[in-house]
Amino acid sequence: MIGKIFHILFLSIVLIAVSACANQPYHHESTHSYPIRERAVIQSEGDISISVSVPDTDEAKAIFGVPIYKRGIQPVWLEIVNNSPERLRFAPTSLDPIYFSPLEVSYMHRKGFSKEARAQMDRRFHDSAMPRQIPAGETRSGYVFTHASPGTKSFTIDLFSAGTDYSFAFFVTVPGFVPDHAEIDFKTLYTHEEVHDYDMAGFRVALADIPITTTDQTGQQTGLPFGTVIVGDGINVLKALLRAGWYETSGMRNADQQDKAQYLFGRTADAVFRFKRNSKRDRNELFLWMAPIQVDGKPVWLAQIRQFIGRKTRLEHVIFGARIDPNIDVSRDFFLQNMWYSQNLEQRAMVVQCMTCVLPPVKNGWRKTSFRNISTTTRWRLFLTRSICRRYSSPATGNWGKLTRGMTAS
Repeated sequence: MIGKIFHILFLSIVLIAVSACANQPYHHESTHSYPIRERAVIQSEGDISISVSVPDTDEAKAIFGVPIYKRGIQPVWLEIVNNSPERLRFAPTSLDPIYFSPLEVSYMHRKGFSKEARAQMDRRFHDSAMPRQIPAGETRSGYVFTHASPGTKSFTIDLFSAGTDYSFAFFVTVPGFVPDHAEIDFKTLYTHEEVHDYDMAGFRVALADIPITTTDQTGQQTGLPFGTVIVGDGINVLKALLRAGWYETSGMRNADQQDKAQYLFGRTADAVFRFKRNSKRDRNELFLWMAPIQVDGKPVWLAQIRQFIGRKTRLEHVIFGARIDPNIDVSRDFFLQNMWYSQNLEQRAMVVQCMTCVLPPVKNGWRKTSFRNISTTTRWRLFLTRSICRRYSSPATGNWGKLTRGMTAS
């Protein structure tokens, strides 16, 4: 009997607590309370002008009253000025093909709020959405709720009218995120005497002298091979990767990562990018090193692409480390197709250098992978297109815009 009474009292307390939590009020702040508009990236074409900005985690929480970033949602603020004589139609799918609707985001955060607060939240998200139509001679602004992506936000905005279509490509820096490559001063990476410039014929010969594999930090143990060479200005390489779905990384230069890293030219990779797959453990990673050579004045990058195929459980991943597809050619070919279908290539060429690279058995934890033999047959030489990159007018990110300044052929 006493146990039953305690059970009833416990349930009563739980119900009271749940009821109290469900009475949480809803508060939000105005977009104008934060420098969203002030740091906007602006592009114009004819009578059309677009301003774009991305709030950071704290700004988004304050503006919408709930932590939407924790749900993997990233708001993008737009302002479209239509000074043309025709009505414009905005296509949100150009920004994110599977964007979130405003009321969907509100519904995802409804827990704990009172009925009145939920209605207020619905109204807030609904009224904050970017309108689909911009009448002639008018201006409209609002948010599109996209999937969150770390680092520089890359997207396209398409506008349509009865007689003209417009397409704007944006690369917007999100406050609070510093990519690893921003820590590299590419301008001083090599001295003037160390940089050699080749024509196309000389470049093919020079590739034979480039190392086939990376090493560990001591330079004694053989690392992983790389099979891709990229030619292009740094800012164009960055934009091409972002456009193709690769995202920047941060925090890859801590002491633990340095000990396990692959080394080339006496240093770890200058930039690391990731391509999302099914989960964080199933991914593709791209490691880039700027080489001390150029082709007709353009920097040359050595790329190592790895395909992580994951493990069954997180515990296995922690204990045994990452598992990489032993056929490096698969990762290389994926990258080639990825650049090709993203319309980022100007030219491509193949250089046969070695047929099979057999790595020695791993005797320590430096290279924690589940393979010993890696097949690599060719190196692809990729030229990133310039015609597409000319469409982009946003400022350079990090130090990538400095790649060719002060570096001339020796």
